[in-house]
Amino acid sequence: MFGVSKNTWIKSAVATVASVILSVSIVLALVPLLGGHPDGPGFWMSVLCPLAIGGPASLWQFHQKDIILRQRDELARMHVELEDMHGELRRLHEDLRFKARRDALTGGLNREALFAALALSAPVHRGPAALLVADADHFKRINDAFGHLVGDEALRRIASCIAEATTGADLWGRIGGEEFVVFLHPAELSRARAVADGIRRAVAAIDLVVDGNRVPVSVSIGVASVVDAFDPVDLFRRADEYLYRAKDGGRDRIVFDGLELDPLAA
Repeated sequence: MFGVSKNTWIKSAVATVASVILSVSIVLALVPLLGGHPDGPGFWMSVLCPLAIGGPASLWQFHQKDIILRQRDELARMHVELEDMHGELRRLHEDLRFKARRDALTGGLNREALFAALALSAPVHRGPAALLVADADHFKRINDAFGHLVGDEALRRIASCIAEATTGADLWGRIGGEEFVVFLHPAELSRARAVADGIRRAVAAIDLVVDGNRVPVSVSIGVASVVDAFDPVDLFRRADEYLYRAKDGGRDRIVFDGLELDPLAA
C-alpha cells in the first residue's frame, strides 16, 4: 500500500504497539504516585497519542530506512555490473590490441608491430643476436597452380615451422606477402645457424598434398648477425641482401653474414 512494504508495516505496527504499552505503563505507574487516578481522558490520551504520533512517525521512519536499504542494494548491484562491464571492456581492449599487432593469417607479428619491437629493442640490446629474413620460394607458382587457398595454407605451415623453431624471447612475424622476419636474441652464431637451418629443413619437409599432388614448399633465408647494439634498418638491409643472394644461388638455402651456409655443417 502506497509503496510501503509489508515488512515495513509490520515493524511500524510493532513499534506503535510497543510505544502504546510504554505510554500506558508510564501513566499507570506515575499517575498514582502523583495522587491521581489512571483512568478517563488521561488514560485514553496515553493510548491515542502514541497511535496518532508514534504510528505515522515510525511508519515514515521505517519506510525511509527501507528506501535507503533498497537504494544501497541497487547501487551495490549497479557497482558490480559496472565492474563487470569495465572488466569486459578491458578484455576487449586487450583482444583488440593483440589482434592489431598480429598477422591474421599466420598469427605472427605484423610488419608494423615487428619493426616497432625491433626499434624498442635496439637501443638497449646487449649481446649476440641475429635477424633472419625468410621468403617462400616460387610462391607465385603455388598460387597459380593450386590456388590462393593452398598458398595461404603453405604460409600457415611455414609460420608454424618458424614458431616451433623459436622461443618466447625471440620475435617473428610476417612482414608482407610470403616474407617472414625472425629476430633471435640472445643468439650465439651456433644457435642462429641451427635455427635458420632448422626452419629451412622443416619447411622443405612440409607435407602439403592437393588432389594427389605434393605442393613443393621451401624457403630461402638471409641471416645478419650482431654482437651488441644495432641499427634495425641496417640489420634488416643486410639480411634482406643476403636473402636475395640465397635466391640467386638456387633457393632453398641460407646465406649467413654474406656466406652460404652449408646445411651439413649447421
